[in-house]
Amino acid sequence: MKRYIIILIVLLSLASCTEYSEHWNTLAQVESYIEERPDSALVVLQGIDNEELANDEERAKHALLLSMALDKNYIDKTDFEVLQPAIDYYEDNGSATDKLRTYFYQGRIYQNAGNDAAAMESFVKAISEGEESDDILTKARIYFNRGSIYYSLYEWDSFIETNKTAASYFKQAERHHSYVHCLILIVNGYTLKNEPENALPYIDECKQLREIMSFPLLCGFYSSYITYLEDCGTDAEIKDVIKEYLNTIPAESVDWLTLTNAYIRLGQYEDALQAIEQYKNYKNSSEEIKYKALKSEIYERLGRYEESLRAWKEYMVVSDSTTWAIMQQDTKFVEERHNLEMAKAKETEAKNRRTIIILACVVALISSILVILIIRRRLQITRAKNRELEVEKQRYEQLYADAVAERDALTKMVEDSSIKEEAKSVIKARLDVLNKVIISQITGTTSANKKAYEELESLLADKESFIESTRLTIEGNNPEFITTLKERGLTDEEIDICCLYAIGLKGKDIKAYTSQPRHYHHSADIRHKLGLTESDTNLSIFLRDMLEK
Repeated sequence: MKRYIIILIVLLSLASCTEYSEHWNTLAQVESYIEERPDSALVVLQGIDNEELANDEERAKHALLLSMALDKNYIDKTDFEVLQPAIDYYEDNGSATDKLRTYFYQGRIYQNAGNDAAAMESFVKAISEGEESDDILTKARIYFNRGSIYYSLYEWDSFIETNKTAASYFKQAERHHSYVHCLILIVNGYTLKNEPENALPYIDECKQLREIMSFPLLCGFYSSYITYLEDCGTDAEIKDVIKEYLNTIPAESVDWLTLTNAYIRLGQYEDALQAIEQYKNYKNSSEEIKYKALKSEIYERLGRYEESLRAWKEYMVVSDSTTWAIMQQDTKFVEERHNLEMAKAKETEAKNRRTIIILACVVALISSILVILIIRRRLQITRAKNRELEVEKQRYEQLYADAVAERDALTKMVEDSSIKEEAKSVIKARLDVLNKVIISQITGTTSANKKAYEELESLLADKESFIESTRLTIEGNNPEFITTLKERGLTDEEIDICCLYAIGLKGKDIKAYTSQPRHYHHSADIRHKLGLTESDTNLSIFLRDMLEK
């Protein structure tokens, strides 16, 4: 009888351990309104005595909800004193949503403590463990916070993609402000990647949503929009948006460094200096590097070189310390490491399920695989040779096309009666070599053609000898022409270009003898040094007239 009484007492004790306390229903109610009223939720949760909670499940639920309430009220915890019961319990128990939230807030605590590597690992684990959860709002916040870590590491591709995912979840949850915030961050990412064409659709969508933007979001949008226009907008567009920005946003909320950069882009350096001085009144320490760099550039543009050098030295000190801090982070491959661990776990599970039948098939498979590998290797070698032949063929065809184009251009110049004989002799010498090589390509054998193409490649590569011979010819017959150009301050390279213009070459022909960006740069400089404005005569006509006189 005594034994039965003891057993009954034990069973009653076990049964009492599975019951919930009077706070269980309160926790359920708090969970239902914690998103809309986090301040009220925090008050209720802090009023619950942890000692009155009945079991580990109840303590875990309270710990998780309290951590959520603290985070939503911008109380940043850097230790796990509150959340630890939830971490311990939901590691092996609870729903997918419980796991999702627990690992997310674990990551937030790591972020608050400055440990981005551990934070990223928690966020990745949250998505993995909470994949089946329908809590799309927490998933959105996870991707959003992952994006902020990628931003600090300058991982623009990952930053953009995580914000796209976060934006999609925020849109599903009808969190419009958070959705717009992600769109602005995506614009910033594409701008930093120098891909304005990809940023444009998101800018257009932001414009349509301006009416629902909060004031901070509106400030962020204007800053991002102006930065985008600095790369691909016209001066008029930039000025219009700056005017609208300053009329809409009060001075204390203006991104003065972005405006400084825009004024530099417009060439308005005094306005840039005034803007950066405004920044001092509303200083943001997180942008100290940008401030130092812009300050140095403005002083340089204004010719104040000593102040520019001092600002540059200050920039280098701040930049080096920031770079070192980034190098300490170990988050770059956390996601890849986690995926490898998951793959390894699945592989181990698959190995445990293999049977003796698979082992019996190994010998037969090995011989088949060897045959396949040999055939595949031979095919790869054959394809590689075919690719090499095709590339060589295309190169020769391009060489021939270049030679024919140059021959046609030079032939027209020889037929031009306005070109002097001494210039024609230089052109004819090069034309004779081109004709010889082109004819040998048409009439020769395969080996002769190969030799002709080698000569052709050498000839087309040696542009400088043609330029030099042209200048020497003009200098020998018209030394005053060269002297006048030198007196105007033209460099030797610019004088060479003038000689090509003087013998009749057009701008499109000269591109073949000089690199295209340098050609445009030099042509503008030459016109400036010769006193020609945009409305004056063609540069080629002017130089030929100058040579005649």
